[in-house]
Amino acid sequence: MTWLICACTLCQAQEWEFGVQGGFSGYMGDLNPENPLAFNDWAAGISAKYNLNPTWGIRANFAYANTFAYDGYSRVAQRRDRNLGFFGSIKEGSLLVDFNFFKWLPQRGRIVYTPYLFAGVGGISFNPQWYLPYATGETPRKINLRDAQTEYHPTDNPTPYSRYAIAIPFGAGFRYNLRGPWSVGVELGYRLALTDYLDDARGNYPLGQPTDLPISANEWEYLTYRNSQTAVPGSQRGDGRPYDSYMTVGLTFSYTIFKGGCPEWQ
Repeated sequence: MTWLICACTLCQAQEWEFGVQGGFSGYMGDLNPENPLAFNDWAAGISAKYNLNPTWGIRANFAYANTFAYDGYSRVAQRRDRNLGFFGSIKEGSLLVDFNFFKWLPQRGRIVYTPYLFAGVGGISFNPQWYLPYATGETPRKINLRDAQTEYHPTDNPTPYSRYAIAIPFGAGFRYNLRGPWSVGVELGYRLALTDYLDDARGNYPLGQPTDLPISANEWEYLTYRNSQTAVPGSQRGDGRPYDSYMTVGLTFSYTIFKGGCPEWQ
């Protein structure tokens, strides 16, 4: 009878799992429309997960991802001629649902590893930037591209775009129980951002220059056209697709807190 009570308690145990992640980040959008494995910067994150049962869990996740892309590194001549580029951080808060393929009971289960899938919804803040030209020995000056309104149009696009957007994260991972409550794993995640401005490129080159800019007219012209010989006011600047995305991959470490109240058993 005691064994049966313990078994039932274990099966219904509420478990909290806290984790950290570190690895690499990448971006897809108008400056990288074809390579989903373009990981070229770093990312980190923390999470708090409530395991509903050994199969399903709900995870609150915070991620920080640096992103970067530059047309000058492209193999496509048309993009090299366009010469756009950006860098900037993305901060994400999300709520995820995890699905374990195997019953996940660190320290107490017979299976000590499981692949898993996750998906959810989140919100992001982002701030694409670029450098103004500078001479050797000078300190590079970073400019917030949103404030420069590089795709200004007096009627269709008269104000800066929002710094915030909804994101749809999804991905897969693998975790392994090292010993007791400690586990290690690897996770790959993609985020569809419901904005086309992670890279500050969406529509057409501007028709006219906005007023009350925080930079000079020459600086605005450089950030908008990047000395491109093919850029013409009113012509296409972005790739015409509605959304950008970003991705992370990295190692995960987690610690599980048990509330089952039963001794360990196998």
